[in-house]
Amino acid sequence: MVAASSSLADYVATYALYRDVRAGTVRQYELAVAALDRWAGRRVTVAALTPELVSKWLRDYAAEVSPATAASKRSQVLVLWRSAADDGLVAAPTRRVRPVKQLPRATEAWTREEVERLLVACRDLPRTHRSGLSRAAWWDLAIRIAWDTGLRWADQMAVPSEAARRGRFTVVQSKTRRPVSCGLSDSTVAALEETLRACPRAIATPWPATQEAFLQQFRRIVAAAKIRPGTWKFLRRGSATDVELQVRGDATTHLGHAPGSRVADTNYLAHDLLAASRARPRPLSRGVVARTDSM
Repeated sequence: MVAASSSLADYVATYALYRDVRAGTVRQYELAVAALDRWAGRRVTVAALTPELVSKWLRDYAAEVSPATAASKRSQVLVLWRSAADDGLVAAPTRRVRPVKQLPRATEAWTREEVERLLVACRDLPRTHRSGLSRAAWWDLAIRIAWDTGLRWADQMAVPSEAARRGRFTVVQSKTRRPVSCGLSDSTVAALEETLRACPRAIATPWPATQEAFLQQFRRIVAAAKIRPGTWKFLRRGSATDVELQVRGDATTHLGHAPGSRVADTNYLAHDLLAASRARPRPLSRGVVARTDSM
């Protein structure tokens, strides 16, 4: 039985029990609470949540991490706090809780050439993945599917092998509950078939470890590829940008966003890459135009 004296960390389990939330989302709540606990030097209880406490934590935490990370953790703690308030365990958060300012930033994405360098870096990976595949084959396939489909990480890690081997399949996105139709290139399907012969499995790219372990391993591949630093999200953005370069306006459909949505334009498309492909005004002459009497 959760009480006001219970730790916020323990409350996460109660929150997840009565709500349809993904395991990955629950993990993010746990990480947010862990960050708050580390700062406080103790397990913060539900009753201890006050605007002053959380604001002091955010002040110090924002000095250590990116604005996006601080804003995300703030949001997650506030979700738990509001839920505990709904349960009658604590007073609801007020508008006095310190905000985290995020300056607008241009969206970055990897180009097709950079993603191909990732594939090259995968060739030298040692050891065997927990799925039974070599790590080189697993990461090569995972990157190919991510590029072809533009799926979010959690959705990709649940794609059935039988659906993927058909080359076209539909996924109901776990975040938005919207269906999105995905297609795989012939080279990706060929890579999938090869891995299935070596290691039959129900899921095309199963990941049995934590998301943190996944991101840590991927950072090493990115470093080995010697491309711009970035996360797995750079693949989704790069995939969308590459589609937009080919057919303007198709990125929204490719990503599975609602028709007319501006999310792709504001959060996923790398406008520097799009601008490079646009027609430009013809250059002016380098000669000096003679001045006339009418000027």
